[in-house]
Formats: sequence, C-alpha cells, structure tokens
Amino acid sequence: MNQKLVEQNVNGIRMRTLIAGSGPPLLLVHGFPLSHEMWLPQIMHFQSRYTVIAPDLRGFGDTDISTGVVTMEQHARDLNSLLQALKIEDPVSYCGLSMGGYIAWEFWKHFADRLHALILCDTRADADSDEGVNNRLKMADLVLRHGPEAISTAMIPNLISESSQQRQPHLSKNLVSMIEATNREGIAASQKGMAARSDFSNQIKNIRIPTLFIGGSEDRLTPPEVMNWMSSQVPESKYSEVSNVGHMAPMEAPEAVNQMMDDFLTAGANA
Repeated sequence: MNQKLVEQNVNGIRMRTLIAGSGPPLLLVHGFPLSHEMWLPQIMHFQSRYTVIAPDLRGFGDTDISTGVVTMEQHARDLNSLLQALKIEDPVSYCGLSMGGYIAWEFWKHFADRLHALILCDTRADADSDEGVNNRLKMADLVLRHGPEAISTAMIPNLISESSQQRQPHLSKNLVSMIEATNREGIAASQKGMAARSDFSNQIKNIRIPTLFIGGSEDRLTPPEVMNWMSSQVPESKYSEVSNVGHMAPMEAPEAVNQMMDDFLTAGANA
C-alpha cells in the first residue's frame, strides 16, 4: 500500500507527515509526548479505504521544535495549514487521542467547516485544576533540566493498563522509546500549552457533527465516567469502552478500536 513521508512548511516550521492510502481523508492526531508512530495499527488498517494523514505535531517526532509555549490553538492552526498545504479540500474525519483531543476542540472552534466527523480517544473537555497545572509545569521544568529520560518510565503506569503491561511488554518499550526520542523543548512547550488550555465543557453541547468517544476501561487519566459525561453532552454522540486497557486504547487494543472506528465511519459518520 502506498505510504509516504512528506515535509511541508507550516506556519514557520517544517512539519513531517505520513500519508497513506486513498479515499476520504482521515486525520490522526497523536497524544503527548509521542509521534505519529502511535497510530501505526490504525494507519495499516484504514489505508485501504481512506487517505490517512498522520502528522508529527510541532515539537514532536521529526517536526520542527518551537520553544516557550505551544498552545492547543497553535497546534490546531498548524493542522489547518497542513491540510491546506496538502490540498485536502474535503472535510476530514478527525481522530485525536488525549492531547490530540484537546487540539480537536480548538480545531472544531476555529475550523468547523473542515470537519466531517470527530473521534475522541481517552481525552477530556475541561481545563486542568490548579494542581494539574502545577504538575504540568513541574514536569516541563524537570524535562528541560534532565531530558525526557527523567519522565519516560514513570509515565507508563498512567498510559497503559497493568494487564497491557503484562500481556504486551513491547508496548512499554515502544512508548519509552517514543518519549525518549522527543526533544525536551518540544515536550516542555506543549506541556505548558496544555496547562494553559481552554475549558470546553460548556461548549461541546454545540457540536453538530457525528462524534464518537472511545476510552479504556482502566484509563487513570481520563476514566470512563469522564468519557461518558462528554458523550452525554454532545448531541447524538456515542461512547464505546475498550475493556482492560488504559489511556492508550488504540495501541493497547488496536483491533477493537479499529472496529469501533470502522463501524462509526461506515455507519454513523456516513449516514
């Protein structure tokens, strides 16, 4: 199947994106502090029927780094400019995990006409608490001083479930490798951006496109009750839960997640 890595000049940076397949556009937006590689099972699955667009966000993977603070709105504007550069004119089905979900709210706010459907994995609509903000700023400082190795292993229990760690030990290794390959400035800039992100809790009720929420039953960061609540707010949306997995549902249970996405995209989103 046709896959290619392309580089585009986007809002003053060089953005690296994997493009695969052909058909309606499916945009995959990775979580923190990862890269497009977290979506490899989805890319392989969907490239036979969709044009899969899987970028490395500003500061991650092989995309250029910005220092200071990179806001969720900046990421959303980068994605809009990327789609323009790629000459993607049809509305996209946007699938984002965690930070990719925070960016989704901003993308919907500013570029709603670009959206055909939303798939939101293991994410939330509210802003951080004061404690959450402080924890993010502490992590940003720690990474700037000591590098991503200072956080990589410690993040694993919050990213994947205990059963996933035991049954699929390669997942932990892959995640640690992805995190440690990420530039410290890029990690800190988006961590600060997440700390400053807007609260969309009262706005998501205005979403009027097909929306699917997917969450892991063992997710510590965005537990099922958070995902369920968002689905209750978004008109005619659906929540699908993945058993025995944590925050990285698309990596931990790719077959189940792919099936949920398939069912939604072929039925709900195309109805």
